[in-house]
This record gives sequence, C-alpha cells and structure tokens, in this order.
Amino acid sequence: MGGKKLILISGGSGGIGKLLLKNLSKKYKILYLYNRNKPSFIKSARYLKIDFGNLKQVKNACAKLKKMTFPEKKIIYLNLAATKNDKISINIRMKELSETFNVNCFSLFQIIQAILPNLIKNKWGRVINISSTGGLAGEIGTMLYTSSKNATQGMINVLAKEYAKFNITFNTIVLGNFDTGMYKKLTEKSKVNILKKIPSGKTGDIKSVYNAIEFIINSEYVNGSKVSVDGAFNAQ
Repeated sequence: MGGKKLILISGGSGGIGKLLLKNLSKKYKILYLYNRNKPSFIKSARYLKIDFGNLKQVKNACAKLKKMTFPEKKIIYLNLAATKNDKISINIRMKELSETFNVNCFSLFQIIQAILPNLIKNKWGRVINISSTGGLAGEIGTMLYTSSKNATQGMINVLAKEYAKFNITFNTIVLGNFDTGMYKKLTEKSKVNILKKIPSGKTGDIKSVYNAIEFIINSEYVNGSKVSVDGAFNAQ
C-alpha cells in the first residue's frame, strides 16, 4: 500500500461513481469524500463526510483533509460531486442558484485549495473534474447545472496554467450517456432520441471512463483539456 498513489474521490456514490470506485481501488489507495451515501464496500478505503452544499462544513472538512493527505506523495483528485435541478430560468430562486454553485463549483475549489500545498511540495498532482456534454452545452431548463459547470470549467482552465510548472495538471472528462443513474430514469422515447444522436447507436461503458482517467493520470502534457467520452454525441 505504501507505494500506491492516492485517489481522492468526491461524490458519485451511485451509478458510474460506484463502478469506477471498484475498478480504481484495485490499483490505488482511496480516500472517499461523501455526503449521504457511504460506499463502504471498499474495505481498504478511508472515508470523510462532507456536505458539499454547506461551505462552512466543507471548510471544516478540508482542515481534516489536509491532515489525512499530508503524508501522501502523489495525489489524484477525481471530482464527481454534482447536483442537478432542472427548471425554466424564470422560476429559479436565488437560493437554488447558490445551492447549485456551492456543490458544483465552490466546494470543488475549497477542496483543491486544501490539497494544493501538498501537490506543490511534491511537484506532482492530477485534478480530474467530471462533467457532461449536456452540462457544458446547455439545454432548455438546465440553467442552474450548465452555468455552474461552465464556471467550474473556467476555473479548471486557469488552474491548469497556474500550476503546470509544478507538474500538476487540471483536466475535465466530459461524459456522454451511460446506462446508469439519470439515464435509467428517462422514458423509453427519450432514450431512443438520445441513441439516434450517437453514431454507434449505443451508450458508453465504464471501461472507457476508467481508460480516460488512466490516460490523464499518466500523461504529464495533457493539461487544461476537455476529454470527451461520449461516442461522438457532441462532436463538432
């Protein structure tokens, strides 16, 4: 265990996140940041509870996080924490806007700030933010999710430039449609319409996401990039 890199994972306790955790735990040490659902099936993992929507609690948890990650020489931060509240813009309340940005953007920044001193000291780090094709492109009714995800992408772009000299990279994996989580809740008609837009006519598999993560971890010169894993759903 001593020679393994540490993957710090936030969110994603269901669907893709749970499948990724199983795969990643075979190769890396795991420190899992969770809010409600603790995926305790990985016995070797360490866990830290964080309410991503409460910035005061995030700050307190980050103090613990600094101590937990201090001995680690190589840290990868994989962010899957996200909230999605769809509604037409005129009906959005400021409280909902604030709550969405707290989870999708501000808590991510606080966690990055907490681990950055360690990454700089050891001159190595990988920060991988998970987004989605819909999250960056924007669809009707997704103003909360889309605006927060694009703000996060802007943050990733700046951080990539600021810390490249320390061999720390910041990248985004943009996911398409997978037969898990929210996709499973769609109507059959919606699923058919989505599949029509994917050249292969099928949803993605978890191995493709895992391979993208491994590619970024092992690629020093991949920095400030958006790596699409969407089967050309959003190809331009």
